[in-house]
Amino acid sequence: MKNIISAVVMLLLPMWASAQNEGRRVSIIPNAGVTISKMDGSALTASKEWKAGYTFGVSMEIPLSKYYSLTTGADFSLIGTGFKEQKEKYASANEKLDVTYVSVPLQIKAYFPSVKGLAAHIGVQAGLLVSAKDKITIQSIRTMNLGDGTSSMYLWETYKEKKSENVSSSFRNIVAGIPFGLSYEWRHITLDASYCFEFRKAINLKSNDPWVNISESPSARNHAVYITAGYKFTL
Repeated sequence: MKNIISAVVMLLLPMWASAQNEGRRVSIIPNAGVTISKMDGSALTASKEWKAGYTFGVSMEIPLSKYYSLTTGADFSLIGTGFKEQKEKYASANEKLDVTYVSVPLQIKAYFPSVKGLAAHIGVQAGLLVSAKDKITIQSIRTMNLGDGTSSMYLWETYKEKKSENVSSSFRNIVAGIPFGLSYEWRHITLDASYCFEFRKAINLKSNDPWVNISESPSARNHAVYITAGYKFTL
């Protein structure tokens, strides 16, 4: 019986040590997942909606004590915002802003002593703008083109057109925010859910009116939720 208990303890010990920093060893965590994002602010007049995107990157965890770590790394993320679909009698338009950043966070991670592997994290994050594109998909029903510039009023066809415009000039090159969230580790597999509050807004357009205060200039802020999975390699 003692041999069985000893064997079970030996099997569980590596997992416990990894989850609670008992090994005090630096770890590398490649990760990937999805983003759910939306923008708000006076710079965007259309009705906004949440949209899905993706994220991937790698983080480093540096243990400070049994229950606390310092984490950093780099992430490549597609966020932005969707817009409410515009409809007319014979046409509809779907528009979205795809905004891509490379982000570098610096966070403090605290493990819960009562729950193995569960941790909370908070810190600061800087994001470098890679691209910002305004994408529109237009669907319509129109009379069929018969060639030679003629069409038939009796034959109709569905027409789909996609447009993409680079709008990076309207965005700041660098944004900053406060990321925070929860993570859980089990057998070196990590799950993380976090939100980043952006205090340096993504858009802050300068007004040509000298009487307009800079704080009243048209602006917009990203709201993004990140859900990722990764694997923890201990160095």
